[in-house]
Amino acid sequence: MDEWGGSGGGYRPRGPRGGFGGGGGRYNDNYYGGRGGRGGGNYYEGGGRGGYYDGPPNRGGQSGRGGYNDGYQGGGYQGGGYQGGGYQGGGGYQGGSYRGGGGGRFNDGGSRRGFRGGRSWNHAGQKRQQQPQQYNANPPPNLALVKTIQAHAGAVTCIAYDQATNALFTGSKDGKIKQWDCNSGQVVHEETLSGQVDAILFIQGFLFVGYVKGSDPRNQEGIINFYNTAAGKTQLIPGHRGHINQLMAANNLLFSCGTDGSIRVWGMEGEAFVCKLILDSDKGGHTHPIYCIEMINGFLVSGDSAGCLKIWDSASGTCTQTLQAAHSGIISSILQYGKNILTGSADGSMKVWELNEPVMPGAVVKPDPIDRYFGDASDSGGGGGGRGGGPGRYRQGSPNAILTMDGTPDKKGESMLAISSLYDGVRVFNVDQNMALLGSLPEVEVSRAITSIPGAAIFVGDDKGQVHIFSWTS
Repeated sequence: MDEWGGSGGGYRPRGPRGGFGGGGGRYNDNYYGGRGGRGGGNYYEGGGRGGYYDGPPNRGGQSGRGGYNDGYQGGGYQGGGYQGGGYQGGGGYQGGSYRGGGGGRFNDGGSRRGFRGGRSWNHAGQKRQQQPQQYNANPPPNLALVKTIQAHAGAVTCIAYDQATNALFTGSKDGKIKQWDCNSGQVVHEETLSGQVDAILFIQGFLFVGYVKGSDPRNQEGIINFYNTAAGKTQLIPGHRGHINQLMAANNLLFSCGTDGSIRVWGMEGEAFVCKLILDSDKGGHTHPIYCIEMINGFLVSGDSAGCLKIWDSASGTCTQTLQAAHSGIISSILQYGKNILTGSADGSMKVWELNEPVMPGAVVKPDPIDRYFGDASDSGGGGGGRGGGPGRYRQGSPNAILTMDGTPDKKGESMLAISSLYDGVRVFNVDQNMALLGSLPEVEVSRAITSIPGAAIFVGDDKGQVHIFSWTS
């Protein structure tokens, strides 16, 4: 299909060489052991079809892993460019282009989270056994909490920011989508949808909201609401069965993935979006729910609940490479860092995969990770998956699941990585300094939604319905 390949032989990369790109996927309902004997996997995969488990964390007294509930409910800020400049005068990212520009209305066009230079991973070829250091409960010395907003009555599941208008968009399990003025902290617009909001994408004046309709998990419909904010027009886009876990835009196309195991490619005809292509098991795709997608160097990368990573050729729309057991649990996030791909998982580990050079269909990623952090006891890569990592600290039946990740430069332009995990809140690491652990964000316990303004601020939504705004101080 011409729409799939686009001009110039494929998708435009999200960022320049050496930068973080991506940030997909959210582990969105609670992952606590036991759950009243509901085990047997995810009810989207045929097991454990009981009701939702929405209660507070229960960190003790339960046994077994039970089923994953709602899974990872997509979202994260996916593109559009940052239009340059700083955040409220706080100093923009030095020397990097965050303009979005060129290539059509849905083209990310430039570097959403790019850093300087052509970096590759610092520890290529090493399988790290015990990294990072012990859990550090102190706040990072170069981040300050600016404001906390009680945004929703339910957990914040997705969040996006538009620097051009200084507007923040949040979605929640309470079924509401809200637009906030970051200067005043007040709601500018609010809308109640007919089900849990799972994903938000705001790009160049267009807002996409993914939510689930229906109370019976066996018969739920995934809906995308499309808002043309300039023209004041809306469109309801049905298509998925169950939750829509992530929305992404690239090369004038909209991508969505969900618990039905499909990736759908949408294109605009006239003023309406229509489905151009469905990437599912019939095309060599996933056989389990998909929780994160990302465009990396012209190839679409997707991760599912079985820990399988698949890579799609953008020119043909076919799956050309599969890493069947990339992880032993749900892949919750995919990021690009220079010549590497980072994947975070519910098995508690983050793995680093090296891109082949030259990159080509069928051989985009080298088959074995070059580095590994945190982890679970069942993974031969070593390292405990318990609180803070390290051998002997793995919690049987309840790994310290990675819920989401976000990469961004700090005020100095150094590469920072925020990792939200089940038991350790949101920890911040300096990638440029051998993944040095700077500390944990204060006031945040469980977060499934993180986005950032390069060199200026980090936004974190938590399970209490709060949004926390942190700014880089140095």
